[in-house]
Amino acid sequence: MKTFNSPKTIIMTALLAAFSLSSASLALAEDKAANTAEMQALESSTTMDNEAWRDSKRMEQYGGEKTMLEKALADTTSVDQLRARLHKAGYVITSINQQSDNDLEYEVVKGNSSFEVKADTDNHRITGITVSNNIWRADETKRAMTDADYKDGEVMYDKDQAGKYSDSKYMDSWGDEKNALEAAMPVGKKVADYQKMLQDKGYQITSINDVDDDNVEFEVVKGDHSFEVQLDRDPSTKIVNEIDVSTNVWQSEETEKALGQE
Repeated sequence: MKTFNSPKTIIMTALLAAFSLSSASLALAEDKAANTAEMQALESSTTMDNEAWRDSKRMEQYGGEKTMLEKALADTTSVDQLRARLHKAGYVITSINQQSDNDLEYEVVKGNSSFEVKADTDNHRITGITVSNNIWRADETKRAMTDADYKDGEVMYDKDQAGKYSDSKYMDSWGDEKNALEAAMPVGKKVADYQKMLQDKGYQITSINDVDDDNVEFEVVKGDHSFEVQLDRDPSTKIVNEIDVSTNVWQSEETEKALGQE
C-alpha cells in the first residue's frame, strides 16, 4: 500500500527540521561565545606571547646544546682551562655564583641559552664538572641573553651574593610547590576555573604561551617561583582532561617583572 504525505505532514516535518538546525546553530554559537568570554577573562590580566616562550618548543635544542657543552668541558683540569674552553665554545661567563676552595659555579650564555657550570675543585685542580639548566638567573645573564651586541667583560665574584642565583638553592622548594600545585588542580573543569584556583592560591598569570581548541598553556608566578601550566582539553566540551606543571626556563618579560628580575 502506498503512503501519501499530506501537505500538513510535510509542513510539520520541515518545521521540525528547521527547528533542530537552528537549535544546533544556537548551541554552537553559545559554545563559541562561552569560549571567547573564557579566554578574554584569561587574557585580561596577562599578555599574549603566542609560542615565543614555550619551553617544550626549545627543550630539544637546549638539550643538544647542553650535551655539546659537556663534551667540550670534559677532562678539564684547571680553572684557566675551563674559562678557555667556555670561550672557545662561544660562551660568555656572566656570573660567578660560587667560588671557594672546593667548588666553583658559573652562569654562562650563548645566544638565548644559559647554563650553570659547576666545578668541584681540590687544591686548585678541577676534579669534576656538571652542566645544568639555569632557571634563576643573574641580571647580567638576562642582559646577555637578550642583547645581541653583548660584550664579554671581566666578571667579579661577590661573596655577599654567594649562591643568590644558584638553582640548587631553590630546586627543593620549587619541587615541593610544583607537587602541591598539581594536587590542587584536579581535571574536569574549564580554563576559567583554573584561573580562579591559581589566583586564589596567590599565583599571577603573566603570559599566555599557547591557545587552541585542545590546549592552553600559560606562565604563572608566585614569590621566587615560576611555572608553565599546560591544560589539555576536549575540543568539543572544553573540559580539561590532563594537566602538566613544568619548569619555566624561557620566561616572558612579564614573568621576569613579576619575579622582580627586571
